[in-house]
Amino acid sequence: MRLVPRHRSDAALAAIIAVTFLSAALAISLGAQIVLPVHGWLYSTDFFALMRDAHTILWGGFGIFYSPGVGQTPHPLGALSLVPLAEFSNLMHYVEPFPYPLPRPAIWLWGLGYMAVYLFVYVLAVLATYRRLGLPLARRPWVASASAALAAFCLFPWGHPEDVAAMALALFAFSSLRDGASIRGAYLAGAAAAFQPLTLLFLMPLVLIEVRGRGRLKAFTLRAAIIPLAVALPAMAGNFSASLSAILAEPQTARLRFNRPTLLDSLLQAHHNTISTGWFRVAMLLIALAVGIALRLAWRNRAVGARTTLAVCTAVLSLRAFIEPTQVAYYLSPYLAFGAIVLIGAMPRPRLAAVGWTAFGFGQLAVAMSRASALSYSLALWPLSLAGLLAILMIVNWQESQAEPYDAPSAPAQPPPFRCPSEGARLEEVGG
Repeated sequence: MRLVPRHRSDAALAAIIAVTFLSAALAISLGAQIVLPVHGWLYSTDFFALMRDAHTILWGGFGIFYSPGVGQTPHPLGALSLVPLAEFSNLMHYVEPFPYPLPRPAIWLWGLGYMAVYLFVYVLAVLATYRRLGLPLARRPWVASASAALAAFCLFPWGHPEDVAAMALALFAFSSLRDGASIRGAYLAGAAAAFQPLTLLFLMPLVLIEVRGRGRLKAFTLRAAIIPLAVALPAMAGNFSASLSAILAEPQTARLRFNRPTLLDSLLQAHHNTISTGWFRVAMLLIALAVGIALRLAWRNRAVGARTTLAVCTAVLSLRAFIEPTQVAYYLSPYLAFGAIVLIGAMPRPRLAAVGWTAFGFGQLAVAMSRASALSYSLALWPLSLAGLLAILMIVNWQESQAEPYDAPSAPAQPPPFRCPSEGARLEEVGG
C-alpha cells in the first residue's frame, strides 16, 4: 500500500519529532548524573511499575491484575501494550529496577525508544485533528511540535505511555466523529478509555455534542464499551470485589515523593494518612457528563464548529487541575497539549504562539512539581490553570468571529445555468 503525499509528510514530521524526543530524553537521562546529585541514570519508577504489570500478564496473572499488593493501580491496556517490551526484556535477561532501584538499567534505553513510538502515533493524531480545524496547514509543524513537547512530559521523566496512547486515540476519535465515521469513532473512544479512563472527561462532551439522535448515541455507547469491558473484566476475574474496591478507592498519600497536596487534600486529610482519590475522579466524570448534556440541549439545533468542540472538550479535560486532591505534574499535560492544538494555529504569529504556550505549559508543570505548602501551591496552580483555560476559550471565540476560516478556498467562478427559451418564444435568426 502506497502512502499519499499528505500521509508521507505527516509521517515524516512525526518521525522527526519522535527522534528529537528520543535524543533529548537519552541525553538528559544519561547526563543527569553530571549536573545532579544522582547516582546513575535518571529514569522513571512508574514506567517499571507498569513493566512489572506487563510481566504479570506474561506469567498468567491477568486475572489478579487489580488485586491489592500487586503494585500501582494501572489500567490493563497500558500494561498489555508493554507486553512485547517485557518479553524482549526476558529474552535479553535484563534486570529491571522495580521495586529496588538500579543505577544503570539497560532496559531503560530500550524503554525510551519504545515510548518514542507512542509519541510518533500521538503526533499523527495531532496532525489529523488539526486538518479538521480549517486553519492554515503551513502552521502545523509549530502546532505538532508544541503539543508533542507537552504530551511527551508524560513519557519522560514520568514514564506513562498509556496516557499518551489514550490522548492519541481520543484525538483520532475526534477526527472520526468530525468526518461522520461514528462507528470507527466509537471503537477509538473505547480504546482511549481502556488506556486511561479519565479521557472520558474529553470524550463524554465530545460524543454528546457530535452524535445526534438517541438511537445513534445508544449504538455509539454500546460499541465504545466493548473494548474497556473486554479488557477490564478478565483483569478483575481473580477477585472481583477487591478489584472494584481498588479501582474506586485508588488511595493516595501526599507523603509520596512526587505527590503534591492541594488545599483540598489538606482539608480532607487532616486526620488520615491517605485519601481516596477515586471518588473525586468519579465526581469529575459526573461533571463532564453534566456539561455534555447541557451543551447537547443548548446546541441541539446548531451546527457546532470543530474548533469550538475541541476547545470545550479540552476545557472539561482541565478538571484534573482543580479537583484532584493530590497533584502529580503529568496530570496537567493532556489539557495543555490539546490546548496547543486549539490555540497556536489560530494566532497570527504561530511561532511566537508556540513558544509562548509551551513556556506557559512547562511553567505550570514546574509549579505543579514545586514543594510549596498546600495553601501556596493551590493559590499558584489554580489561577494558572484558570488562565490557560480562559485563553483557550477566548481564542476560540475570536476564531469563530472571523468571517471565513483561514484556509477556505475561494469558490471557482461558475457559468450561469443554461435556461431553455420558454415555449412559444421566437428565436432571432442569425445571418439572414
